[in-house]
Amino acid sequence: MLLVYPVVARAALSAPIPVDAGNALLGVACPGAGQCTAVDSDGREVTFNPSAPGSPVPSSVDAGNSLLGVACPGAGQCTAVDNDGREVTFEPTAPAGAAPSDLDASTSLPAVACPSLGQCTAVDAAGQQITFEPAAPGGPTPTTIDAGGESSGLACPSLSECAAVDRGGLETTFNPAAPGTPTPAAIDTNGLRAYQGPRGVACPSVSQCTAVDNKGQEVTFNPAAPGATTPILIDPSSSPFVLSAVACPSVSQCTAVDYAGREVTFNPIAPGTPTPTPIDARYLYGVSCASISQCTAVDNGGQEVTFNPTSPDTAVPRSSSPSVVGTGLNSPSLAHASLTGIAKGRVSLSFTLTTRKHAPTLRTITITLPAGLAFSTSKKTLAQGVVVKQHAKNLKFAAKVSHGKLIITLTQPASSAQVTISSPAITVSSTIANKVKSGKVKTLLVLVASTTTRHATTRTTAKLGVS
Repeated sequence: MLLVYPVVARAALSAPIPVDAGNALLGVACPGAGQCTAVDSDGREVTFNPSAPGSPVPSSVDAGNSLLGVACPGAGQCTAVDNDGREVTFEPTAPAGAAPSDLDASTSLPAVACPSLGQCTAVDAAGQQITFEPAAPGGPTPTTIDAGGESSGLACPSLSECAAVDRGGLETTFNPAAPGTPTPAAIDTNGLRAYQGPRGVACPSVSQCTAVDNKGQEVTFNPAAPGATTPILIDPSSSPFVLSAVACPSVSQCTAVDYAGREVTFNPIAPGTPTPTPIDARYLYGVSCASISQCTAVDNGGQEVTFNPTSPDTAVPRSSSPSVVGTGLNSPSLAHASLTGIAKGRVSLSFTLTTRKHAPTLRTITITLPAGLAFSTSKKTLAQGVVVKQHAKNLKFAAKVSHGKLIITLTQPASSAQVTISSPAITVSSTIANKVKSGKVKTLLVLVASTTTRHATTRTTAKLGVS
């Protein structure tokens, strides 16, 4: 499956910092101003200081699964949930030895909330909730709170109250210790049905929650008595895939992030017409705010960006010459991608990039590998293992490795490029080779960025089956 995420960069782009290169970060939790933990699509967690991330090392805590959400009730404990109905609780600064536990074998768990160190609640894609003790989850029984709904977001402002939202625009308030048979309430039926994507809800108090939808709207409600609610537009966009997550550090301030790499901060009581601000050139999947003056967002390229939500334009370093990211119609397309030979230690990666008719031609191609795979830094080895063709004819190019990424620069621009990279130009660790051989790892993500003669860059994340 190939996922292409083209967005347009603005002049005020921030400078996101890689903390988990090659993996999509799907959630983040910041229990304090000096610590955040993000989880990725490859079952890994990465913990960092958002003020000075440095080069943190991601750790595998749930190999072979995608971690969809994370909650950290304290600096020494986080709990994440995955696409296979499991939870994993770990110490974020020392995650070695973390062991996933089955909670719900029937479906995925898109969200989790932990109001205390001793209690967490997860929701699944079948409208059920599961409440458990993270240190000893045992075998809790899922209970239905939203029959027929597909839960997509969860917040628990107290031990006895949680609010879940689903992709049909309903919210359900329940006591996780005794959920009973709560009645879902409609809060946004015109916004959440259109696209089956990630959603967010945040509850800064037991009497106030804010949810965001795919039409750039927010809706604020009292979870105990939602009543009639009216979604309010806070992030106008031509794209239908807009707001993905929200965090509310106070009852008067919330920050949401979107798929265009923007953040929008607003007063949920009186949103007005806030102005979305670009902070990233990639899809933003999660956000957590340690305070009213510090938020951290994570993206689909393994990057984090920390900013002051009240002044995002000046809170983070700026790029002196931000690149322009390709816009849909004229962006090169990636096809025929494959990643083989990992289990045998002889890796071959191949794909084809093709520009649109009458569109600018390809100039450079940059590839980022997942953890466990690496490019050789030897020019001689790269010359032996990298081949670039156009219609069966070899193309001339220069290849180099910078910060772990392979950069291929074509001598003459081309409208298409069939790229093949084979061992020894790619090396594989014994750990990932064994995981692929045993079937514990079945897919990996490869990031491909292509730049045209007009300096437009398109980034593509390819999720590939491996062997």
